[in-house]
Amino acid sequence: MDNFLLPFMGFLTGLIDSVVGGGGLISLPTLSIIIAPGAPAIGTNKIVGTVGAAIALFVYAKKGHLKWKEGIAFSLVCAVGSYSGSSLAPFVSIVFFRYLLIVMCPVLLWIVFNRENLFKERENFIKPHPAIFFLSALLSGFYDGFFGPGGGTFMFLSLFLGTGLPLLSSIAISKLANTFSASTALVTFSLNGYVHWKEGILMALGMAVGAYVGASYATRMANKIVRPMLTIIVILLMIRLLFFEA
Repeated sequence: MDNFLLPFMGFLTGLIDSVVGGGGLISLPTLSIIIAPGAPAIGTNKIVGTVGAAIALFVYAKKGHLKWKEGIAFSLVCAVGSYSGSSLAPFVSIVFFRYLLIVMCPVLLWIVFNRENLFKERENFIKPHPAIFFLSALLSGFYDGFFGPGGGTFMFLSLFLGTGLPLLSSIAISKLANTFSASTALVTFSLNGYVHWKEGILMALGMAVGAYVGASYATRMANKIVRPMLTIIVILLMIRLLFFEA
C-alpha cells in the first residue's frame, strides 16, 4: 500500500508546493504516519526536500535571478545551521515534534494564504547588514535541519524582509540555501541511521512529477483550488497523526 500512497502524496506535495508552497506540510506528516514521528520522518523527508529545492533552484538559476556571491555565503551559513539542527533532532522527544507540528502547521498555512501580501516587491534595495544576514541564515538553516516544513519559506522571508534583497533574488537564493540545507541534513540524518531511503525515494519521485505539472500548468483557478485542498489535507493528516497510532 505504501508503494502507491507515497508517490501519490509526493505528487500532491510537489503540485501544491509549486503552486502555493507549503508542500512540507503534506510530506512530513505523511512520513510521520508511515515510518515514525521525529528523526526518522524528518530525515527521510530531507530526500523530498532536497529534490524539490534542487528543481526550483534550476528554474530560477536558468532565468538568471540568482546572485551567486550572496547566495553561496547565505547557503554555507544555512548549511552550518542545518548541520546543528539535524544533529540535535535525534535527541528530542517524539512528543515534542507532535506539538511542534500543532504549532507550525497553522503558522505555515497562514503564510501560504498571505503570500501575495508578504511577497510584494519593494522599490528600494537595502544592502543587508552582515550580522542580520548571518543570523537569519543560521537560524533558518537550524530550523530546516531540525524540523523542516517551511524552511525554504523562512529562508526567503529572512532574505526578503530581513536583508532587503529584491524579490526574485531572494527567492532564488532561498532555493540555493534550501538545497544546501536539506542535503546537509540528509547526510547527517543518514550517517546516524535515520533515513528510510526506499520510502523517501518513492515520495521524491512523485514530488518531482507533481512539481513539474504544477509549474507547467498552474493557473489562477488552480491556485484557488490548491489552497483549500492543502488546508483539508493538512487537517486530515494532523488528525490522523495526533489522535491515532501511526
